[in-house]
Amino acid sequence: MGVRLLFGTIGLLVALLAALGMNALFDTLNTHALLAGNRVLLFETEDEITERLEQAGAQFGDPQFSLAWNNRNDLDLHVIDPAGNRIWYGQTRSPTGGELDVDANRDPLQTTTRPVENIYWPPDRAPEGTYKVSVHHYDNHGDPDPTAYTLRITINGRTREYTGSLRDGEWSQQLTVDPREVSDWYPLPSERSYWALVVMASWGAAIGLILALGLRLPQAFFKQVDRAEFRIGRVLGNALGGMVLGGVSGFMGQLLFGWLGGIGEGAARLMGLAVLGGLLGYGLAHCVPNLPVNPARGAGIVGGVLSLWLYHWAVQHHSDATARWLVAALLGLAIGLMITLLFWRMRYALVHAGSAIRANRLDKAYRVRVER
Repeated sequence: MGVRLLFGTIGLLVALLAALGMNALFDTLNTHALLAGNRVLLFETEDEITERLEQAGAQFGDPQFSLAWNNRNDLDLHVIDPAGNRIWYGQTRSPTGGELDVDANRDPLQTTTRPVENIYWPPDRAPEGTYKVSVHHYDNHGDPDPTAYTLRITINGRTREYTGSLRDGEWSQQLTVDPREVSDWYPLPSERSYWALVVMASWGAAIGLILALGLRLPQAFFKQVDRAEFRIGRVLGNALGGMVLGGVSGFMGQLLFGWLGGIGEGAARLMGLAVLGGLLGYGLAHCVPNLPVNPARGAGIVGGVLSLWLYHWAVQHHSDATARWLVAALLGLAIGLMITLLFWRMRYALVHAGSAIRANRLDKAYRVRVER
């Protein structure tokens, strides 16, 4: 394969690493909770638990404890209120006003793969004090274990989610929740469009930074590239430029996606990804030697358009985290291939000219000097 696919492969790999790193950071910061209620270019922010609760006819209250999992097994939610009353499927109401109003997969003949359970108190009627919460895997209805679950607790206008997995008969660790100590929990979802712009700009900046370095440094092995391109000052300056321009591409892609929401989710995302890819390619062309501007911009646009299919496939079969690293990998591949194309054209010209390359720099017009 030689140099023919070298820079495309490098672009794919380094963009993939950057996306994986950003996914880990987003998970640590619980970014999905921050973005809930907003339309974001590379995030699925639809609230799955709220959607299930609404479909099941659940009530919403304060405090509220909701449990969701994704198979036909029977998990049970248990809450002990400050007065010592346990609410569970064996006692669905408490003298203090709490109620279990949704209990999914209790009947093995009537099960769903999108189950949810819900315990709530009407607002301003809940007793003061600490609440104890636990999850029990009551029965296996034929689906494989362990069964992963998400427990959401909402108190005093703030929310937090806990995740875990259980096998048949197992109990989760009991959580103790004091409504007076939830100030560090996330506020309930609200319109935070500025955070969507910040998150997407950060994602673009990370991709731009790693591509600016990853597509530059391997060129040190090519004698025809000027050694000045690898001085520490120039490398750092162009890496910073790649980060800034990558951030701009993510910001503008999200901004356009938000503006075009009225034309439909798919069309708006297509335009947003095309702009993100095109601006990323254009920016990197000014930060990476031997990356032609117009081909890089065009490759970024094509990569962005094609990544729409990858995004939808990954969200449907895996997760939006998988979708983000697939999009990054495709953009890195498309833009990196433009350097490969340039070197291929250079070799093609030399073969037909019967010449050899001098060990000097390609000029800004990406022309090659040949000896005759």
